[in-house]
Amino acid sequence: MNWLPASLQDLVYLGIFLGPFVQEDAAVLAAASLSVNEMRPTLLIYAVILAGLITSDLWKYWMGWAALRYPKARAFAEKKHVADWRDRINRHLALTILISRFVPFSRIPAYIACGFFGVKYWRYCLYIAFTAFLYVSAVFLVCHLIGEVMGEQLRWLIPIAGFSFLIGYLLFRRFGHKKDDSSQDDIFSEN
Repeated sequence: MNWLPASLQDLVYLGIFLGPFVQEDAAVLAAASLSVNEMRPTLLIYAVILAGLITSDLWKYWMGWAALRYPKARAFAEKKHVADWRDRINRHLALTILISRFVPFSRIPAYIACGFFGVKYWRYCLYIAFTAFLYVSAVFLVCHLIGEVMGEQLRWLIPIAGFSFLIGYLLFRRFGHKKDDSSQDDIFSEN
């Protein structure tokens, strides 16, 4: 970061904090990569990305809560099958948020559903903070372990490998599970 003027170097922390508002996984991986490459103090980067991740998740609750102001959304929330889901999420909130933290494409719908289903906000905040702590810790741990194994000369490969893995995984999740009805055997069909 020495190429940045001294007056702008602290803006890196603002970027780290705001990163999860754009894309959580990429932001956490970028922060861990900065940490491994010792461009900034690890503890400070860790604290800033954790605060940014928690903040970016907390506001999503209010989108679901705000939806209930509309009569159609309120009527939808009162349907039997929707009420069943509300009860399940309220009963198993910790597991719901933990799973959605680590399963791609499930975070935003789960967090909005918490607001829509009236989960107590303090419980939501508690589990969001806990799962964010687990997630950021896991990513930092893996990146630092890989950095130790790779050595000083190859640490610059960590961000490239991490982003390549992330993009590959997201593409696989998006396009790799297309169902082809002709290839599925129907066990109930009469031959």
